[in-house]
Amino acid sequence: MSLRTKLLLLWGGLAVAPLLVIGVFEYYHAARSLRTLIASQVGAISQRAAGEVADGYARRVSDLLLVAENAETQRLYDAHASGAGGSLGFARAREAAEAYLNQAWELFGSSYHWLELRDSAEVPLLRFGPGDEGVGEGTISWQTGLPRSTLLTQPVLDPEGGRRLGSVVAQVPLDRILPGELLETTFGRAGYSAVIDRGADRLLYHPRQAAQGGSASVLLGLSGWNVDPGLFQREEGVFTFREHDSTRVAAFTSLTAPPWTVIATGAVEEFAPAVLGMRLGKLLLVLLVAGIASLAFVLVVRTGTRSLLALTSAADQVGGGNFAPRLPEPGQDEVGRLTTAFGLMVERVEEMVRQIEASRHMAVVGEFASQISHEVRNPLTTLKLNLQTLQRAADRGRIPEDQEPAVETCLQEIQRLDRVVKGVLALGRPPAASFAPCSVHKILDAALRVARPQGRQRGVRVDAELGAGSDRVSGDAEQLEAAFLNLLLNGLDAAEGEGGRVLVTTDISSGGPEAPGAGPSESGTHKARSGGSILVRITDSGPGIEPAARNQIFRPFYSSKSAGSGFGLPLALRTIEEHRGRLELEEGSDSLGGAAFRIELPLLGDETGTANGRELP
Repeated sequence: MSLRTKLLLLWGGLAVAPLLVIGVFEYYHAARSLRTLIASQVGAISQRAAGEVADGYARRVSDLLLVAENAETQRLYDAHASGAGGSLGFARAREAAEAYLNQAWELFGSSYHWLELRDSAEVPLLRFGPGDEGVGEGTISWQTGLPRSTLLTQPVLDPEGGRRLGSVVAQVPLDRILPGELLETTFGRAGYSAVIDRGADRLLYHPRQAAQGGSASVLLGLSGWNVDPGLFQREEGVFTFREHDSTRVAAFTSLTAPPWTVIATGAVEEFAPAVLGMRLGKLLLVLLVAGIASLAFVLVVRTGTRSLLALTSAADQVGGGNFAPRLPEPGQDEVGRLTTAFGLMVERVEEMVRQIEASRHMAVVGEFASQISHEVRNPLTTLKLNLQTLQRAADRGRIPEDQEPAVETCLQEIQRLDRVVKGVLALGRPPAASFAPCSVHKILDAALRVARPQGRQRGVRVDAELGAGSDRVSGDAEQLEAAFLNLLLNGLDAAEGEGGRVLVTTDISSGGPEAPGAGPSESGTHKARSGGSILVRITDSGPGIEPAARNQIFRPFYSSKSAGSGFGLPLALRTIEEHRGRLELEEGSDSLGGAAFRIELPLLGDETGTANGRELP
């Protein structure tokens, strides 16, 4: 019998009629249920109102951040802090800042009474808006019934040292933050809402206008609600209190910024008579029917939904981030087919999550790379032209011979930097493949020639044990050299200091990477040998990589070094994967005690070193 048939029998024979009676039984617990209902409704009101408050406050803070962090404001404070407050430079900075901020004030000035830029001694530097000197923070607006305004302050910080240069202070009408219409929404005729400023101990909103602007402690104290103010340090909650002759249920939502609490209340007595009046008549009948129905329900559901419960548990695990849940054995009924489909869905969702995460990082990197490539390449071109002039002078014997290698090395490094810029751009868009047969050992030798001088300067010994019997792969030699050099330079950074060591080894693996081959045939690449690959290990004697960082190191922008860009490992990973290889951080410590990176690349077509009928170089 299918699961659908079982559920229909359960619903028709055992559920429909008993559930009608069980509904009556619920009224036996009406007092508690009623409070739960009120708490749920007023909780929803407080959450919606708090969300509106948070949004309104965030918009105001965003305005102040725009004023505090723009370049013109920073220049103004820099000129003021330099001690040249009365100089022409300060006057020009003030004029430029005022021109820019006047435009900003035209956009959002209607949301404020006034706005001031003050220095560290709270002396005003600039002021915008006509102001309303007669409006205090606690006064009540007769138009809206809300306290008129509050002050918001945003510090102005030195972007380099983090030093406080001054502040942006604005007087904000509270009706720009508090949602008046939403606060007037109530659950029942006797319900109402209130807003408390915890930091200033001020009652910002209350249906009794006489209470607005007063002390929140008075409302919450023994003569009022008799509620512990410390309760509102929690993010949200529910409490009950007595007001006049009524028991009230209140729900609150506390915000961090601003430090305000939104409270919504409802009266129990308003709903109690209608709910509690239905509980007495059918109590015994409800108990009898509920007992029989519960026994039959447990027996049938226990047999028919065991697999469904296991599948539900697996779904909860997936919701918690575990994409390898334990699934029940698939059967022949609908649950079995659902289990099979669920397993396929989890696999696809996991793959989609990985792809979306990678796409998100690549999109950010691509946008960033396109902005900096122009700024980096221009000085590189100038340096290259000047060094080429020096090289021509060296060819004519105009500079000492012992300086010629330095010029040549500088030119090689500038070319490598240009390739790095191209590699950064490649993170945002796939580069055109340019594969050809090449020797991994020769590529490593080239990278080592660059790394070893830097290692000597840092007191790090760079050793190589290139023991692989075959090293021919199909790929782009320049890209592979850049990838190896990135890993070598990371090793030098980690092992820096006297006695430091970086070791490069090669070996042959009988099993190939996950996707053997070196690229599509239409791009002129060469077929990789099935099942054969070369292993390159780059290890260092540094402190290693923290377990918490192992899943982050290949993400763009992530770097454990204060001056790191976070591009080296993502570039290396992308290069190796484009060559149908694999780059990974090996688990456990290596022989040197630091980090160990393993690179696996598929070897070319046969043992003799030929590809597509041509002798390899």
